[in-house]
Amino acid sequence: MGNASVMAIPPLGSHELGTEAIPSDHYSSQAFFEQEKENIFKKTWLMVGRESDVAEHGDYITYFIDALEVSIIITRDKHGQVNAFYNACTHRGAHVLTEPCGKAKFMTCGFHGWVFDAEGQLADVPGEDLFGDFDKSKLGLKPVSVDVWGGFVFINLDPKPSVPLKEYLQPLNESFDKYLGNKDWTWSYGWRSTFNANWKLLVDAQIEGYHVDQTHRNTIAGAIPGTYAPADVYPDSIGVPARVCAYRPEEMMGIQTDVALLSAKHGATSLYTKSENEFSADDGAGVLNDDHPLWIFDAYLLFPNVVLFIQKGQILVQRTLPISPDKCLWEVDFFHTGEIENFGQLFNSEQGRIQIRDVLTEDLYTAEGIQMNFNAGIIKEIHINRQEIPIRAYYHRLMSAMKGTGE
Repeated sequence: MGNASVMAIPPLGSHELGTEAIPSDHYSSQAFFEQEKENIFKKTWLMVGRESDVAEHGDYITYFIDALEVSIIITRDKHGQVNAFYNACTHRGAHVLTEPCGKAKFMTCGFHGWVFDAEGQLADVPGEDLFGDFDKSKLGLKPVSVDVWGGFVFINLDPKPSVPLKEYLQPLNESFDKYLGNKDWTWSYGWRSTFNANWKLLVDAQIEGYHVDQTHRNTIAGAIPGTYAPADVYPDSIGVPARVCAYRPEEMMGIQTDVALLSAKHGATSLYTKSENEFSADDGAGVLNDDHPLWIFDAYLLFPNVVLFIQKGQILVQRTLPISPDKCLWEVDFFHTGEIENFGQLFNSEQGRIQIRDVLTEDLYTAEGIQMNFNAGIIKEIHINRQEIPIRAYYHRLMSAMKGTGE
């Protein structure tokens, strides 16, 4: 048995942010949703991809925000700078790029052939002499605020963001920036789907441990009991309202299948089974809670729509984008260090993938049932306990953004 002081789990949470109920119509009201579009998605930093997605000159990705009907181009220019632009030709407004990703040192609009370089400048116009008073230098693509942190690319539709990205993401400091930005992290796999639920419900489900014992009773409740998922809040942070941590019991409870235990001998891609092998990117000091022998991961809420799971050897990123008050786009991506080199590592990776698929499925479809009850007006308000304090911190940050404060 371990030393009690070393094995101690932090407090589950507190009521420091209040105990009032949260109105359920904030998850279903069209009027509230319109305000979210204007005050949140047009004014906050949004994670759109990984810097490695645009590793070389001309590499690009496009990012679509359904609720705003906005398409963004993210590309890298010849100087190595990452740039972002509205995907709108300055001739007559057509999308310049129509693929989700690709390579184009010069981007050609498929409507009339106007050509833009990776710095957004208008480089060529077919039949330029057909136009009258014409100055190409004034007709470049409309720029979008962009920055890179931790190897992730963020955009902000506000032309002059009130807070720089680095400040926005405090208390995630330079140690996080360095660790997450390590070039050894590579995308392994991910999923993307739409759900009949408000975008915030899918965030809520990932930032509290109170639900684990019941929702995940058939999968992981024994591996991470709810009482082993304490929470912290950061009231002074603009972009990181809270985190939830996960620890495994000293004596593992629940069902650890023979397959899971065999898988654990060959890697560490499962969140829920103690691995016999550990691996991570370099420079994890100040990021990974290695000093605690029971620690598994920390999940940070990046306002407004990202939950960033940091585990030794694995990064998991969940993003949710609104489509309507009761429909959203959900996606999750997994990043690991190194390539799979043998069958044992492949087996471990596949077992971890299937296990977390089952766990996420339990969360996601619960959200759809909640949304039905909110839409029907059956439930008027929701009640938050102290272990669910990240949801309250999220709500406080949401309301400050809606009022134009907090940044």
